[in-house]
Amino acid sequence: MSFGQSMRIAVVAALMTAPLSAHAQSLKLEGKDKPIDVTADQGFELQQDNKRMIAHGNAKAVQGDVTVTSDDLTADYREKADGGNEVYRVFANGNVTMKSGTETATGDSAVYDFDKGVLVMEGKIVTLINPEGTVTAKRALQYWSNERVAVAEGSAVAVDNQKRKLYGDKLIAFFRDDPNADTKKGAKKTSSVAMPQGQGDITLLQGFGNVRMETEKEIVRGDRGIYNIDTGIATIDGSVKITQNNSELGGGFAVVNVKGGTSRMFPSAKQAGMPGVHEDARVSALLAPTPKPDANTAPTTASGAAASPAQDKGKK
Repeated sequence: MSFGQSMRIAVVAALMTAPLSAHAQSLKLEGKDKPIDVTADQGFELQQDNKRMIAHGNAKAVQGDVTVTSDDLTADYREKADGGNEVYRVFANGNVTMKSGTETATGDSAVYDFDKGVLVMEGKIVTLINPEGTVTAKRALQYWSNERVAVAEGSAVAVDNQKRKLYGDKLIAFFRDDPNADTKKGAKKTSSVAMPQGQGDITLLQGFGNVRMETEKEIVRGDRGIYNIDTGIATIDGSVKITQNNSELGGGFAVVNVKGGTSRMFPSAKQAGMPGVHEDARVSALLAPTPKPDANTAPTTASGAAASPAQDKGKK
């Protein structure tokens, strides 16, 4: 269940961290690494008193291979000590699409706060698609860059390229520490909306509320769930049910080895010797019998072919 990239929101609204200038129907903002071009069909509005710039009508911002389009783009800026301006917050409103070389995210609106290092995309349906999978939510996708945590809220679903799925009212993804980050004591964190790059960035997934994990062989349901990407072990607790074909196991705590293809049910996390809610629930099993052949189905020969009426008659 490799969600290492499926939760990777490398949709860089990191877009704007710098001096502001407008000319004709195009606005260019100089980012830390590359210049950012902003264009709009209906021009720009500069509110100097509010220190705000708005691009109206089919607005587009481009930096490198990252493109953000929306009905309107708004940038809030402030004065710097040297007399220049810097953008500290960006809004995209209406039919928002963020694309990079491999990812596409869509929603109704998005905001990025540079001071807090937080990107929030909202909408009736918010979607992130990349080669490794898809994440959808009916409320919001968030990325907290300083904490290296992503959150999908509202009937959230994560699907990897093996068609394995994790559902929950809320899904939380925890990322590995950035090896390039300054770990010195007192070092100031830098804000960047770009999510971690490459395979295996996510180390842990948590699900809350109506959690359901679907693999090729079974469906596991519960109130809460934790999936360790590195070990391939998922734990589900709270009114747990494991369904495989027509059989079902019930209990308080389940351990699912996604890589090994095995599942174990326990009365509680304590009984499993693992952390979790220690509320016992009786383990039960409903084992469905193998369906009997239909009486109307023609008998088969040793080779597997259906026997002819003549063959049946000859056996009588």
